[in-house]
Amino acid sequence: MHLSKLILFTCFLFYLHIATGQQIKIIAESNKNTSIRALSCVGKNVVWAAGNNGQIAKTIDGGRHWAWITVKDFANRDFRSIYAINANEAIIAAVGEPAVILKTNNGGKEWKIVWQNNTPGMFLDALFFTNAKQGWVVGDPIDNYQPFLAFTNDGGNNWQIKTDHIPVLLKGEAFFAASNSNLFVLNNQFEPWMVTGGMASALYTPQKAYPLPLLKGNATEGANSIDCFKHTCIVVGGDFMHDTIAKGNAVVIQTKPNIQLIVPKQLPSGYRSCVKHVKNNTWVCCGTSGVDISYDNGMHWVKISSASFHTISVSPNNNIFLAGNKGRIAQLNL
Repeated sequence: MHLSKLILFTCFLFYLHIATGQQIKIIAESNKNTSIRALSCVGKNVVWAAGNNGQIAKTIDGGRHWAWITVKDFANRDFRSIYAINANEAIIAAVGEPAVILKTNNGGKEWKIVWQNNTPGMFLDALFFTNAKQGWVVGDPIDNYQPFLAFTNDGGNNWQIKTDHIPVLLKGEAFFAASNSNLFVLNNQFEPWMVTGGMASALYTPQKAYPLPLLKGNATEGANSIDCFKHTCIVVGGDFMHDTIAKGNAVVIQTKPNIQLIVPKQLPSGYRSCVKHVKNNTWVCCGTSGVDISYDNGMHWVKISSASFHTISVSPNNNIFLAGNKGRIAQLNL
């Protein structure tokens, strides 16, 4: 066989192997019909998960065994955000009315309300922590089209509402609580970057708003997730009601020397609710119509599975965990 044809054939077999989805293994399922929207890895072996029906899950052995917890007095609440500090401490947020943030200090046995807001329409979308002390929570706009933002400097025990320099969103523009990943604090700066969807889709930095080249104009469209590594950020989204449409669902953002938005040459294969950096130039994104991987910082994506997942978390030793409906948690081995 001619060398060039052999190379092409080898590449074809490589991508065929990837596309089979054999690398994704289900490692846990809840006995409740739980939709998991948030995962948080801490260290090499500890992973926490949060979902509806008041469900929290935790492993301390890298995913081999899982403990399922129903948060007392919150069995009917939807926890779409979580941040794990260690095997004993974690912070979760229930989406709304009342919007509430809880913390455990004893591995999930007991949870304490550390913040609560009964304002009608309050809806918390995501948590993001830069370290065990400093973190942010974001919520949908209520008054004057301004999002809700609060921060903590003491590991989630106390929260302070941000009142200045809040961006004004457009009517019908908000956040998606799809995967606990629509805000990111870049390079250990203090204030977060945020991505929106709906009637408009934009990246909001502390200095400026950047319209995103994603699907927008309907309540189900726009950006869902952002993750960053060094000077590259990737945003994914699309239309969750038409989750196989492979357009307007990803953008690569170069942050140096100036912010530059780049549409990938090969987009993910449908709506994607979460994106995470794995290592070097490797990134993974997921959604209800499948999982994609990029080996070149988001410029080309290849579908590796048609399995449905909502969210991703990557451990410090590059173990990739995914979670979705029916309390399903999986591990992706590259």
